[in-house]
Amino acid sequence: MPKNDPIILPEKYYLDYFNYVLEFVERQYDHILDQPEHLFYQTFRDLSEPAQCLYLRFHNRRGDYFRLSKISYAEIPDVHEAKEELLHHGFIRVNESAEVNQFRLFTKQELISIYDFLRPSQKKEEILTELTEVDVPVLHESEEIAQVLKNEEVDFIKLLFFGHRGGRMTDFVVRDVGNVKIEKLDETKFKPWFQSREEALSVMHISQLRRMIYEIQEAGLPLEDYLEEMPWETWLSYPRSAKSAEKLLLKIAYYFEQIQQPEQALHYYSFTDKSPSKERRARLLDKLGQKEEAISIANQMAENPANASELTFANDFLKRKGIRINRSMTERLKNAPQISISRPTGKVEDAVLDYFIENGWDGMHSENFLWRGLFGLAFWSIIFDENHGSFHHPLQRQPSDLNDTVFFESRQELLNDQLNKLKTRKQFINHIKSIHDEKYGIANRFVYWHESLLSTLEMMIEKLPLKGLKKVLLEMSKIMKENSAGFPDLFLWQKDDYQFYEVKSPNDQLSAQQLFWLDFLSSSKIKVEVLRVNYV
Repeated sequence: MPKNDPIILPEKYYLDYFNYVLEFVERQYDHILDQPEHLFYQTFRDLSEPAQCLYLRFHNRRGDYFRLSKISYAEIPDVHEAKEELLHHGFIRVNESAEVNQFRLFTKQELISIYDFLRPSQKKEEILTELTEVDVPVLHESEEIAQVLKNEEVDFIKLLFFGHRGGRMTDFVVRDVGNVKIEKLDETKFKPWFQSREEALSVMHISQLRRMIYEIQEAGLPLEDYLEEMPWETWLSYPRSAKSAEKLLLKIAYYFEQIQQPEQALHYYSFTDKSPSKERRARLLDKLGQKEEAISIANQMAENPANASELTFANDFLKRKGIRINRSMTERLKNAPQISISRPTGKVEDAVLDYFIENGWDGMHSENFLWRGLFGLAFWSIIFDENHGSFHHPLQRQPSDLNDTVFFESRQELLNDQLNKLKTRKQFINHIKSIHDEKYGIANRFVYWHESLLSTLEMMIEKLPLKGLKKVLLEMSKIMKENSAGFPDLFLWQKDDYQFYEVKSPNDQLSAQQLFWLDFLSSSKIKVEVLRVNYV
């Protein structure tokens, strides 16, 4: 097939994808599926193909309500017949309740023509409110509104497949039409996301709670009235649901900080040590006058920091006893070298790059691009190794434990072995060039397939101390979510020299992660500086 020819999917591609998910989940999660899902499987498979297609068309669209008069699909020859079949088997119901979302399917003029007590002077939102407050027929008898049912069963099956409720069936389409190339994985090595039904249901319940909190806040209601007796301890006891629960706990705790309820904020922060929980607790305790408790938490962070932010905060907090934070970043910036340039119309980093090019350097605005690309190419086989139980379905573009310390802990020997094989610069360059050429275009979280990537990585390997470069790659792997960011803005080189610069304009500040990498690169004998920019 010529390269530019479009890929045409089968007419019922979405049915094929859904059947694949059903079979996959049935095979992988037999220990988790229970009566509601088994009943769904049986009744869905008993439907005719047109009825299956209509149900999925409904389910793949936004909302729970649909005007049947507006439904028309080429692959469903008789929508009315398919609708009747879905109605008979309990997959939809028609015109059974007056709910505001079904009225939203109509224009203001259509609603006025159906209900003669409405007035043209009313706004549509006023009309919608009135229709839900008075006892009216659901709709004019000539209109049929279908409400989609069995959503919980479908959502739970998708949760088991994707591992979270944000999974999209369109990812199959993106893969199959060639928009994204995905690394081929051995399906026989896939492991279930969840070890028990209780763990999967916990993730589902946390997702529902997150949605409820969003709706409560959108409505301007006090959140504290809705958070009683949540089973946080249970949710935190399962590996998969613990991650979701910790994120939500941080969100809730921050909400209470914002409304000036520090005791409530401390209560929710106390459930987890996930960053920035410890920092927030130390700050709150210090503000409440509980200095000893605050210092104790800061000492814990200093001794065993979860990331660069915790380490920087702890050191500054202990030095100043909580009076002033970010001292380390401020001092590093204050002592940095400076250059003067005209105020740029675009990015200051690009203007500084032009300044150095005019002064005989070559270089690029690299930031995280180069280091992430080097990591992704150097460790490609380790990232996509299915033998660690971290691949669960064929659409995954990264291992599920990549952002966890487990990634490094379970692969430390493999990572060291890979680096030990690359004993010379030539071997290192040949390795990344081989992977680059073999895997070009395949989705890898770390690799942005830009035409400058390979040549600039080769220059970096030629210029930097090989031992220091390897140390950086290993350090990145320890906390990938944090340590794959914060690298210096510019990489510059001349014939016999190179330099990394973190560029800061007059009002810019260093982040803790940037400070971490500045210190780490320096300790690894890699030339790096903060560069302050003044405008003339």
